[in-house]
Amino acid sequence: MAVEVFILEVDELPLNKRLKTLQDLSTSLEAVYGQAKEGTNSEEILKKFYDWKCDKREEFTCVRSETEVSLQRLVAWFQNTVKAFDLSVEESQTSEDTISSLDEILEKSESSVCKELEISLIEQGDADKEIILNTYSQVLQKIRSEERLIATVQSKYKDSIEFKKQIIECLNKSPSVDHLLSIKKTLKNLKARLRWKLVEKNNLEESDDHDGSEIEKIKQEITQLRDRVFQEIYREQEEYEKLNSLVQKWFPELPLLYPEIGLLKYMNSGGLLTMSLERDLLDAEPMKELSSKRPLVCSEVNGKIILLKGYSVDVDTEARVIQRAAAYHRAWRKAKEESGLLPLIFLFLCKSDPMAYLMVPYYPRANLSAVQASVPLTSEEALKVMKGVAQGLHTLHKADIIHGSLHQNNVFALNREQGIVGDFDFTKSVSQRASVNMAVGDLSLISPELKMGKPASPSSDLYAYGCLLLWLSVQNQKFETNEDGIPKVDQFNLDYNVKSLLYSLIYCRSSMTAEQVSNAECFLVPKGKSTPNSEKDTEYNQYKEKRRIKDGELG
Repeated sequence: MAVEVFILEVDELPLNKRLKTLQDLSTSLEAVYGQAKEGTNSEEILKKFYDWKCDKREEFTCVRSETEVSLQRLVAWFQNTVKAFDLSVEESQTSEDTISSLDEILEKSESSVCKELEISLIEQGDADKEIILNTYSQVLQKIRSEERLIATVQSKYKDSIEFKKQIIECLNKSPSVDHLLSIKKTLKNLKARLRWKLVEKNNLEESDDHDGSEIEKIKQEITQLRDRVFQEIYREQEEYEKLNSLVQKWFPELPLLYPEIGLLKYMNSGGLLTMSLERDLLDAEPMKELSSKRPLVCSEVNGKIILLKGYSVDVDTEARVIQRAAAYHRAWRKAKEESGLLPLIFLFLCKSDPMAYLMVPYYPRANLSAVQASVPLTSEEALKVMKGVAQGLHTLHKADIIHGSLHQNNVFALNREQGIVGDFDFTKSVSQRASVNMAVGDLSLISPELKMGKPASPSSDLYAYGCLLLWLSVQNQKFETNEDGIPKVDQFNLDYNVKSLLYSLIYCRSSMTAEQVSNAECFLVPKGKSTPNSEKDTEYNQYKEKRRIKDGELG
C-alpha cells in the first residue's frame, strides 16, 4: 500500500518538466558565469546577496528619480519656450522667463543622466563580483541538489514499479511441489516395472526352453520403459529448475519446508545431481579398454551413446566430488557449446555401493591420442582443434578452475575440427591431478615449476597445452629437450605465428592467458600470411642468450 501511494504521488508531480527547467537554467547560468566555486554552502550567502541587491536597487531608484525630475524640468522649459513663440497665446512671456534657469536645468539634467549611466554601465568592483559569484555558486549547488533529488525520486519510482510488479507476481504464486512429487511417483512406478522386466528377461534367457520372440518382445518393452524413465527424469530436472528459480526470487525457505524433495542437493550441485537415476537401470556395456583407472561402462540414452565413469567415494569424498563436478558444470552452463568443455549430463550416487557415477557423452576414438594414431590431423585441422581447447581452458580459468591434467587422452577433436577439453578426476584435488607424470611420446607435459614443487596454476595448464600444440605441429618428428626437459622449438620448420605462440607458451609464460592464446595470430591469420612478431622474437632471443650463457657456465 505504501508503494502504491508513493507511485500515485509521483505520477502527479511534473518531475520531467521541472528537471528540464533546472537543466536549462543551469546551462544558461554556466554560459554567463562559467566555473562555479566549490564548497560554498551557506544560507548567509543568499541573505547577503539579497541585502546587496536591495541596496543597489535603492541607490539606482534614487538616481533614477533625480534623473526623472531633471528631465521633467527640462521638458517644462521647452514647453515654456514653445509658448513664447506661439502667437496665438495672448499672455506674453519675457526672454528672462525662458532663459533665466536654462543653464542650471541643463547642468542638472546632464549630471543626473551621467550618474544614472555610470551606475548602469560601470563595471562592478571586486566586492560586488565576489557576492555575485558566491550567490551563483550557491544557486548552482541548489539546482544540482534538486536534480539529484528528482533523480532519486525517479529511481525509487522505477524500483517501486518493479517491486509492485514482482510483489503482485509473488502474491499470485503459490509454490507447490505436488507436480514434482507426482513425477517422482511416476518414476518410481516406471523403475519398478523396468526392474521387473529386466528380471523377467534374465529368467527367460537362463531357461532351457526360452522363446526368442518372447525375449525380443520383452527387450522392446525394456527399451520403451527405459526411454520413458529418462523422459520423466528430464521432466523432473525441469521441475527442479522451476523450483530453484522460485527459491532464488521469492521463496528461499522452500528447500527447508520440503526437505524430502532434495531441492537443496540439486541446487548445491548446480543442477547436475539426480537422485532418480540408478546404475542397474542402464543397459551398460563395460569398456575394458578404457577402464585402467576407474570402471567405465557404455550405454545408450535416447538414441545417444553415453559413458558412465565410476568413482569410489566415502562420506568426505562424495561431498568433494559433487562440489568439484558442480563447479565444472556451472562453468560449462554459462557458455554451453561455446565453452570448449566436455558437457556433464548427470551425476548420481549408487545406493548399494559406495560409488558415484558421472554421465558424459561418448566420443569413440575422438581423443587426440586415438586420432593421431589413426589419421593425424593436418596443420589446419590441428589449429582449429587447439583454438577450441584454448577456449575450454579460458572457460575453466575464468571460473577459477585449474584443470591440472591436460593430456592427449582428455582432449577431443570432434569431427576433426572442434576441440574440447575433457573433464578431470573429480575425486582428486588440483595438486593430486597435477602430480601425475603425463607425457606425449618422449615429451613431458609437466611444467618446470611443477617439477620444482610449485603449485599448479593456469600457467602450468598452458604449458601442457603448448606441448600438445607442438606435438600436433611436428607429427612424428623426434623431440630434443634441454636438461630441464623443455623441448627445443628451433629445430622444427613451423609457421612463424605457430612458433611465436609456442615460444610464449613454453619459454616466456609469465603473462600469457588462455584468452590471449585463443586470440593468437596463428588462429586468426590464414596460413601463408603470417606477420612477424618482433616482441615475441625478442623475448625468445633473450631466452636463448640466457640458455647459452648458462650452458657455457656449466661447460
